[in-house]
Amino acid sequence: MVMFLAKIAVFAIIYFIILRPMQAAFVFTRPPRFRISLRTPADAGLHYEDVTLTARDGVPLAGWYIPSQNGAAILLLHGHGGNRLAVMAHAEALAQAGYGILMLDLRRHGSSGGRAFSRGELERDDVLTAVTYLHHRPDITPGGIGVFGVSVGGLFALHAAAHTVAIRAIATDGASPATLDDFPAPRRVIDRFLNWPLQRYYMTMIIHFTRQRPLPTTLSILPKLSQPTLYISTGQGIEQRIIQRFYEATPEPKTIWHIPHSSHASGWLTYPDEYGQRLVHFFDHALAHKEGDDWALPDLTTLSPPPPTPENDDDVNDVAYDATLSMSTANTVALLTMPLIVTLLGAPFWLLWGATIPAQLAALPSVWQLLLTFAGAIVLHELLHAVGFVIVGGVPGTAVKFGFSWKGLAPYAHCRIPIDIRAYRIATALPGLLLGLLPGAWGVINGSLLLTLFGTLMLIAAGGDFAVLLAIRRVPTHSLVQDHPSLAGCQVLDVKREA
Repeated sequence: MVMFLAKIAVFAIIYFIILRPMQAAFVFTRPPRFRISLRTPADAGLHYEDVTLTARDGVPLAGWYIPSQNGAAILLLHGHGGNRLAVMAHAEALAQAGYGILMLDLRRHGSSGGRAFSRGELERDDVLTAVTYLHHRPDITPGGIGVFGVSVGGLFALHAAAHTVAIRAIATDGASPATLDDFPAPRRVIDRFLNWPLQRYYMTMIIHFTRQRPLPTTLSILPKLSQPTLYISTGQGIEQRIIQRFYEATPEPKTIWHIPHSSHASGWLTYPDEYGQRLVHFFDHALAHKEGDDWALPDLTTLSPPPPTPENDDDVNDVAYDATLSMSTANTVALLTMPLIVTLLGAPFWLLWGATIPAQLAALPSVWQLLLTFAGAIVLHELLHAVGFVIVGGVPGTAVKFGFSWKGLAPYAHCRIPIDIRAYRIATALPGLLLGLLPGAWGVINGSLLLTLFGTLMLIAAGGDFAVLLAIRRVPTHSLVQDHPSLAGCQVLDVKREA
């Protein structure tokens, strides 16, 4: 029994350390496509043109162009997993200020072509292709091209700007690192010996799956920049430290805006009015599109400061922030729970029924039967999440997106509308409780090795759910939350005082 449980633990460790980062890297390189269907610039009263550019390797790049009214234009680049609609609010603010706007779907996103996506030279060159298009537009004057990028879009904007003087101003929000060397040195032992090696392995697998030349370390190209540069960072932890390193490595003129009360790439949602003012203010002073314009960067501190951080979560109203964990932290949580789970069920079974283990091992079903049972239980696991959303959360069945992602190699159940945090917690814990803890405990009580093993495996499979529960542990009661589509946790949409 001990050896059998040890094999299960070894298999689980291999999965979380080797297979899961590999799976995550594959999903990164093959992001799901979200087609353009919700709205267009015309919904904001803006005239636009459909644009299709041809990348260096022949891949079509789809986008919209809003003609310029002031002789300058901004290329807007969205983040991973999105499309041009993700920067629609930014486009509206800049277009209303007279700027031409090119909203481009990154390769392998939206309506653009491409079989794979990476942090590579092809994506950087796609930005250069878009800049060339703007350079030849008759409504754009020399020195009037700027680039704004969110997350990986910010990464490509910085690297493209280091290769052409045609880009005369750069703004980024939460620019992603190109390599692990862009990260600050790990501070914790678990980062140094677990999270960092896993992250390096993950980034190496991205290169393997795409077979593309990776970008150099961002810190190595930043000293080449001569353009005015605006850095925006959200949150407090690792992102703020990364963006601060980028800022310090960038020559003048430059400026930085930290938004500690928001989450990655969500500053626009937290401070929509001020965000738009800062973008327009920056490009108005950084781009030479008007006679007599000063290239010096504005003093952004003249705008309204962020509101103070509330001391008591129960006193917060209408706050938007993410209660999530990163992939590396979620993996750590899952790894740490495995020995606890094996001990929780395996130790009492050994003490109560140790003499029956050899006979029960001989009577276990075949390996194929066990694998089929486990696969079916994984599907049932996601079904129980959906049941929790519908029955406990009271959302309509049509609000739950359920299916199997061959890219993620796993089924999924995602609630697409807001839900009460209490119902969200129950829906998250339901599979681990019904498929793991209860069968495992019943197996221990009745001496069933099969049920005990099944419960142990299903509790291990619920490691991601444990990470979600950890991420949302401090979300106040009565909060309204939105299930996050890719991270462990949710976005808190509203926090109300209890009566």
